[in-house]
Amino acid sequence: MRGRYNRHPVGRVIARLAWPARHIDFEEELLRLRNPAIVATLVLMFGIVGWALYQELVTSESYAAPVPATVNSESAQLYPRLGIKAAADRVEGFNLLSNNPSVPEIEMYDEDGRPVTFARFKGKVALFNLWATWCPPCIREMPDLNALQAQYKERDFVVVPVASGRQGEEEPADFLRKRGLSDLITYYDPGSQFLRTFNLETLPVTFLIDRDGNMRGGAIGLLDWSSAEAKALIESLLNERET
Repeated sequence: MRGRYNRHPVGRVIARLAWPARHIDFEEELLRLRNPAIVATLVLMFGIVGWALYQELVTSESYAAPVPATVNSESAQLYPRLGIKAAADRVEGFNLLSNNPSVPEIEMYDEDGRPVTFARFKGKVALFNLWATWCPPCIREMPDLNALQAQYKERDFVVVPVASGRQGEEEPADFLRKRGLSDLITYYDPGSQFLRTFNLETLPVTFLIDRDGNMRGGAIGLLDWSSAEAKALIESLLNERET
């Protein structure tokens, strides 16, 4: 099964999106310590600090849904009708994919457990976002993604959040509703099939998909989707077929 995933065109180009980073196995480093008491203390300390930061993040008032901007936003004034390459160059952390692979035909599930594929969204520009309720950067992006959906929904645009793998204490759809992010409809990939296909282990991951279902580019990690540059990037694809 894994071999089939790695043969997908996305698997061969996805490394272009990755941040250069030195991966450290913290568990291995801790086990090298000779004193078990030190190991236990450090594990407990990291756990307490991490949980406190997570609770602060998910309960912060800053996660109320923002007021959507008007379609005639600052992006149109600063970057009128840019092509996608010129627009992508202005968005830090976003990279174009050279061969524009088709989005994988993987089944995800809606809130009622019915299977869905990206064929449902063909004909629309889609912002495909893999996220989880335990992931602080994912949570930070959600208000901006909700605002994008509200702003561009009349222009054949859709944000497609897909909850990947195991989730936190809250069920993803309830998580969004409790925070007033009512313009987003989340889907589910409980087996993390998309991440496996892309040969990735990091969240969030976001791709911009054109009306023909081709993946034009993406970002690994947190990206400021509220910026004029990010909106100009979305508009560059929306304008490709608008006259």
